[in-house]
Amino acid sequence: MRKLVLFAFTLLVTTAVFAQQARVKVPQSMKNIAVQKMAAIDETTNLQTTVNPYVHSRIIPFEAEIGGTIYDLQSNASSPSNRLQMFGDGTIGATWTRGTGPTAYADRGTGYNYFNGTSWGPAPTNRVETARAGWPAYCACGPNGEAFVSHVSGTAGLNFVKRDTKGTGAWTETVIAPPAGASGLLWPRMVASGPDNMYLHVFALTAPTGNGGTVYNNQDGAVVYTRSMDGGATWTTPEVLEGMGADYYVKFGGDSYSLSANGDNVAFLLTDNWTDMFAMKSNDNGETWEKIVIWEHPIPMWNNTPSVDTIYCPDGAGHAAFDNNNKLHVVFGINRAFYDTQGSWFPFVDGLAYWNEDMETFTGGDQVNILNPDNVFEMGNLLGYMLDLNENGALDFICFETACIGNYELSPTSMPQIVIGEYNQIAVVFASTTEGYDNGSQQYKHLWGRFSPDGGTTWGDFIHLSEDILHILDECVFPSVANVLDGETVRLIYQADSEPGLAVRGDEDTPGENVIYYMEATFPVGVNEHEAKVKEMVVSQNYPNPFNGTTAVNVTLAGNSEVSVDVYSITGQKVTSKSYGHMSEGTHRIELNSAGLNTGIYFYTVKAGEKSSTGKMTVL
Repeated sequence: MRKLVLFAFTLLVTTAVFAQQARVKVPQSMKNIAVQKMAAIDETTNLQTTVNPYVHSRIIPFEAEIGGTIYDLQSNASSPSNRLQMFGDGTIGATWTRGTGPTAYADRGTGYNYFNGTSWGPAPTNRVETARAGWPAYCACGPNGEAFVSHVSGTAGLNFVKRDTKGTGAWTETVIAPPAGASGLLWPRMVASGPDNMYLHVFALTAPTGNGGTVYNNQDGAVVYTRSMDGGATWTTPEVLEGMGADYYVKFGGDSYSLSANGDNVAFLLTDNWTDMFAMKSNDNGETWEKIVIWEHPIPMWNNTPSVDTIYCPDGAGHAAFDNNNKLHVVFGINRAFYDTQGSWFPFVDGLAYWNEDMETFTGGDQVNILNPDNVFEMGNLLGYMLDLNENGALDFICFETACIGNYELSPTSMPQIVIGEYNQIAVVFASTTEGYDNGSQQYKHLWGRFSPDGGTTWGDFIHLSEDILHILDECVFPSVANVLDGETVRLIYQADSEPGLAVRGDEDTPGENVIYYMEATFPVGVNEHEAKVKEMVVSQNYPNPFNGTTAVNVTLAGNSEVSVDVYSITGQKVTSKSYGHMSEGTHRIELNSAGLNTGIYFYTVKAGEKSSTGKMTVL
């Protein structure tokens, strides 16, 4: 575990801005690559026990390392929402799934840390729960308390853990029992609503037979809802809401849903690959619910029967939030599925879509193709995608095979989180496979963001949130945003490590240390390509790359400034530095020379006053 980084609470993350036009269509040959989909898992399948240590020698100045984990499956599908809570007094609580002992991870449970208004506490060394657990969902509880819910196994109820004063005191543990006929509950989500956060809402999946459970309500995996109206002292019997039962759906998958709340409003969003994508919306703290079908599945009641067509569909990851007019806004990943006995997904079908209640739903048309990312782009609803950062008309990846990317069974651009502020400004954070960032054999995912100052009517450019030089050799995934958007500043936690993909499932890499970071990022407001060149420093990718001899970058300055370039080796050692003197506002061409550099990968950081931007180059 690296030393905990404490930092000034008021900050501005230096960001790179990229124009929306930097999208290239993925070739059809890549879009046709299919991989068999795995069922959601609760236990590890990786039999490796040797741990690959993950250690960096540098410190990020604008982030805090708040903990770590070797168990790296934070979610089977949808990015883990409801894990970061900002309270009214500026304090913050953070949770994640933590485990350090492969492969059984006997110590697995909830990692917790707390920001007291000045600094974060030390990284936790133990779980909070008494028993082995996982998948926490965390929120405020009562006037000044906090609580989380986590799952234990397919034969047990949920672990509900709370204390009346956030950040201090003993935790109390109780059990939310499954309904009669269900063996256990898994993958919970929880939010608080109403006066003093006394209403708590929990959605969870009855354990399917594949996870040690039983068929319940004629569904091999039913989503059930329970609420507490007294801060978790008592709970209603978990039930299947109308419109979600066996008359509508055969089963649901684990982790393919999210939960959000604002005031008395609560929304459950289901983004499963094999069912309709829909929201259950309540405006009265869970007393009544309205179902909104956002995308209608073309094969109703699909039950492992092979299909003729492949279908463009949600990828399982999505998130929703209410604005201050009680309107629901939704972001979700797009993928493609072939419905055989288990189902297949398509690793290079890419896109992140946006929808709100003022828009037409994705229903009533060509349901097989309506979510084709090219169609969604033409509609103006494609919010995220892999970027052509050097704008050469292609994605320059290590290769275009499944082995060259981490396997999360999601779109290359996915794991979205959305948060809406006091004036209906919106920030969206997501992970995307990113050109120019790789470890020589696999491409990294990095964190990106988009900002809308006007409730989703217009969107600013792509913001690279994890561009710091420390993260050039990092996979940055599983963002979870706090419930508060303070002006243009979003708060989030995420998981980072040096190896693309996962150890617990998918890639089944050698287990290694993963760092949990807390970040604050402030978005430029209402930027477009022209404004970005005026207000921010913009540095192009060097070209040619790879090179031998000379290469060049274009640097656009917002004002007069002293400019310099530092070059680092892959280990972070500074190998050369050059000052280019005083430069005026506008675009300048800066040449870099490989003289004295050995063959290999290097990183260059262009500095202009207090601003900086880092890129990667390869010397032949």
